[in-house]
Amino acid sequence: MDILTILAGFTGGVFGTAFGSIPAFILTGVFALIGSVLTLSGVTDFIVGTVAFGPFFGPHVSFAAGAAAAAYAANKAKKLDSAQNVLAALFGINDIKTLLIGGLYGVLGIVTFTLITKQSVFVTDYPAFCVCVVLFLNRIIMGKTSIIGTLKEGEKRDIFPRDEILLNSVNGLLFALGVAVIGQKLIEAGVSQDAMAIYPVFVFGISALSLIFLQMGFSIPITHHITYPAATVFIMTQNIYLAAITGFINAILWVIAGKIFNSNCDTYIDPPAIVIVISMFVINLIF
Repeated sequence: MDILTILAGFTGGVFGTAFGSIPAFILTGVFALIGSVLTLSGVTDFIVGTVAFGPFFGPHVSFAAGAAAAAYAANKAKKLDSAQNVLAALFGINDIKTLLIGGLYGVLGIVTFTLITKQSVFVTDYPAFCVCVVLFLNRIIMGKTSIIGTLKEGEKRDIFPRDEILLNSVNGLLFALGVAVIGQKLIEAGVSQDAMAIYPVFVFGISALSLIFLQMGFSIPITHHITYPAATVFIMTQNIYLAAITGFINAILWVIAGKIFNSNCDTYIDPPAIVIVISMFVINLIF
């Protein structure tokens, strides 16, 4: 890691703060989609590793920094309605300190990424892991609640809401099944095994890009914690049903992670990132 990488992390953090956490993540999806389409088409790609998941647009930098800076803007600067408002473009609150705080979190993201990628014992999705590290530390620094939130007297936490679990698990199963079937069709169409290795990034890009509708105010499902691990399982095993089961499980875990880490609290921790870290670790362990 050199000074230019650190500077890229800082500027990426400022970017994610200024544009907003979700808009920055959408742009990550755009570049992931462009790069993966090139690879699937047989063209050499330099975009996925250096741009989409690089030291500027990478979610461990821009997305994580934007989400962390929202906590500062709400809890410290008192210029944002909610510390969990990851849709807000914080350039609009006209506070230079918030942007600089975002830059520092961007540096934290890139430093964490550099350190975790130097080991090979804990194998998972490293950008998602770094998102978790940044946002868990952010809760300790910027929040007043515990890591899992703080319940008011007499309040109970329902981490397994039946209706929500049912809705999301069915969606997860079907979305993952669709991802696996499309992957199978691409293989049958003649896409090489080497090119298909990028397929999980391709579906991640679609899922991330779809969040543009969430940014516009539509209540769409968040899916990258489903599609990306499910596609990974399909590529590793060529088994459509194992991929579908992965999506089913991850959809349930997303609900549980949200109830544990993103309820009764005053900062944002990203449930999809938690699910991706756990599931990708298990997937790499098993397959």
